[in-house]
Amino acid sequence: MPASDPGFSTPTMAESGSPLRVLRNPNFRRLWVGSVTSAAGTAISGIILTWLVYTTTHSALDISLLGIVQFLPTLGFGLVAGALIDRLDRRRLMLTCDVARAICFGALAALVLLYGVHLELLLVIVFAVATFSTIFRPATNAAVPRLLEARDLADGNGLLQGGSTIAQFVGSPVGGLVLLTIGAAAGLALNALTFAISGTMIFLMVIPLGAHRPAGADAKRGSILGEVRDGLRFVRTQRALLIITLTAMAANFFLTMWGGFTVIYAAVRLHQGAAGFSVLVASSTAGFALGAIIPGRLHMDRQPGRWLIPTWGIVGLFLVGLAWTTSLALAVVLSFGAGVLLSTGNTTWLSGVQRTIPDEYLGRYFATDEAGSFAMIPAGLAIGGVLVFEFGIGWTYLLAGIGTLVVNVPLFLSSSVRSWGSPAPPT
Repeated sequence: MPASDPGFSTPTMAESGSPLRVLRNPNFRRLWVGSVTSAAGTAISGIILTWLVYTTTHSALDISLLGIVQFLPTLGFGLVAGALIDRLDRRRLMLTCDVARAICFGALAALVLLYGVHLELLLVIVFAVATFSTIFRPATNAAVPRLLEARDLADGNGLLQGGSTIAQFVGSPVGGLVLLTIGAAAGLALNALTFAISGTMIFLMVIPLGAHRPAGADAKRGSILGEVRDGLRFVRTQRALLIITLTAMAANFFLTMWGGFTVIYAAVRLHQGAAGFSVLVASSTAGFALGAIIPGRLHMDRQPGRWLIPTWGIVGLFLVGLAWTTSLALAVVLSFGAGVLLSTGNTTWLSGVQRTIPDEYLGRYFATDEAGSFAMIPAGLAIGGVLVFEFGIGWTYLLAGIGTLVVNVPLFLSSSVRSWGSPAPPT
């Protein structure tokens, strides 16, 4: 990218101001409100759905099945979703997904209220909601560059990720409170309402048409599968992004061993009860929220490749520290630090991708990355569960830390990653 590009100009007073300034953009503000609201609703329904399945079947296998069903659409449909995002109007696509998710949860609430819980039907509706979410998430990431100027992307992404993280953190205890006070059906209906609110915000948005899509461009497009193959070919030609994506996929396998067994770590390693577990979760969540706004403050998206190396790589050292400590206070500090670094790296990566990948490939890239990343989560949970059972939580965390360090070595060694996203030297 040429050095004269406004995205790499000297920071102005507007750039150096509060990250909240991006909320002055009415279209981005609507997207932020909708995203945060639906994130809170998703957290509420997550608690309620898990409780319904467990109290109905008392089976750990069925709880695992609930989690797997939520990942399956991304694995099986993610690449096609990316092609749809790049092919169709993103605003209409996002609006359709929100309306569909609101209808699904509204129907589920009515069914639970009138007929009780039927596991098979519940799983079918959860699968449908997850399918629409598979489209909505990368569509949101692909829409942001059309709403904000390049210099505002890092702050915008930080507000979206930070706000959604806090909303999910608040939504989980609210879900438990709703469950105890007004019941599961009301909680599911509340989630339907949050998707309706998000859909209203999307409806009121105006997303400018991408410069690559002149009138009549859709008529010249090929088949969906052809566009999927074209997207995969594009990703393979981007050496730095291919290395980053493959590294992130491998890292997610080990990071899941950390995040997925926090409750066991708190109970067995730290000898803490529910309060200690809650403090650990709160510390990592606070770290994620803080880390999301750091890239915009330090303008990390102007040299994203160089910043990814320390932020993602050093996380492994924090996990190794968690494996060895038995102090709750130190574990809280390490969990907070790991959350900060992960969120900082993620926001930097997201903003860098939005600045460097052509708009017509954004949907397919984000969907491809998400499909690979999500594939590692069930694998990490499964292998991590076996390791915890056989060797204990301390050794599992140690492996997670060492694995995170090792899989990030390609980032250190790759010159294409180090230079990715940096402005070209002046001639």
